[in-house]
Amino acid sequence: MSRLRRASLAGGAAALLSVVVGPIDSALATGGFTISPVISNLAIPRGIAFDGLGGMYIAESGLPGAGSQGLTQGFVDKFSLGAVPTRLWSTAVTSAYATEGGSVDVLGPEGLSTVGSGCMRSSSGQRNGCQVLLIMSLSSQEVPGGQAGHLIRFNAATGTTSDQSAVGDQDFAWTADHSNLFPPDFPDANPYGVVITHGGSAASGNTFVVDAASNTVDQIAADGTASVIAYIPNETPAAGLPLRDSSPTCAAQGPDGALYIGTLDLIRNFVDPSQGWSHVYRVDPKAKEGFLTAAHVWASGLTSITACAFDSAGNFWATEMFKHNSGGPPGDVVRIPFSDPANPEHIGGGQLPFPGGIAQGPDGALYATVFSAGTTAANGAVMRIASS
Repeated sequence: MSRLRRASLAGGAAALLSVVVGPIDSALATGGFTISPVISNLAIPRGIAFDGLGGMYIAESGLPGAGSQGLTQGFVDKFSLGAVPTRLWSTAVTSAYATEGGSVDVLGPEGLSTVGSGCMRSSSGQRNGCQVLLIMSLSSQEVPGGQAGHLIRFNAATGTTSDQSAVGDQDFAWTADHSNLFPPDFPDANPYGVVITHGGSAASGNTFVVDAASNTVDQIAADGTASVIAYIPNETPAAGLPLRDSSPTCAAQGPDGALYIGTLDLIRNFVDPSQGWSHVYRVDPKAKEGFLTAAHVWASGLTSITACAFDSAGNFWATEMFKHNSGGPPGDVVRIPFSDPANPEHIGGGQLPFPGGIAQGPDGALYATVFSAGTTAANGAVMRIASS
């Protein structure tokens, strides 16, 4: 698995794990927000999403196996919230892992996106009353056979799956045809984020996937064809800092209907103690710009973005998986007013270790997955972030 580590989220996480982190078992107040645990004992949870009736979906990448690298089992779960959250179903999927150099990398089920209010009924086929989509990382070049790099649709009532697109293989082929954009790393593919657009936009009802290794934003047609609408540029040269790719990891639809893409920028955020090298790019599918000029910087100064979402008030939220904290383990959540992208507000304060996914729940609170990297134990959790 020579390419597993290049766009992985956990490579280098071991260097940040010198702080011993105990279990999260109580609510904590920080910066005008109360952060409290909702679900625990998850195996490296990443994506999280809610359907129109309040059902919560979680992608668990799974735990590494006994060898240094190989395959393991991840899951996609559906929960109903309440006084005691209840797991309604859990569907197994295949993940790949590597354990070397003191760090743990597991890649499998990653981004989730949902739309529609009919999610308590059978949602097979293309019925618009409910869509639950998962993007799997890597490609068949990395993990031959199986579901690697595929866009998968889930029946929200039963958890059964149907294959929608081999995105990873298409991105790998695209980078082979465009290897001049990033030699010697291309060809490569690692699809990581997915969003179904909705509401008052020419892009409404479309599916978009972002790939952390090909640096692309893909629009997925009904027949599964992936068309590159944007290429997220690499970092510009800077004295004393490595030149590595930006690694887009997430997409969220903004109040204006455009897509907002967060980047990981892992290497520079690890090398530079001040961090802040991640960006948010705006991509408007309606503009029909060329893929090399379609991405425009909207916000800067963030650190290792792994997931993003807009809340109902139009604020942009993102998880910063490896953001340094003086008062706790790495990891934070940032909120950016849509009208003022130059003023992000950091919220976690060390109470959200290694966050991997974020979504707004039916109660208006934000929900984030934690311990989404750098662990060999099922100590992952879902945390609720609500105004105090």
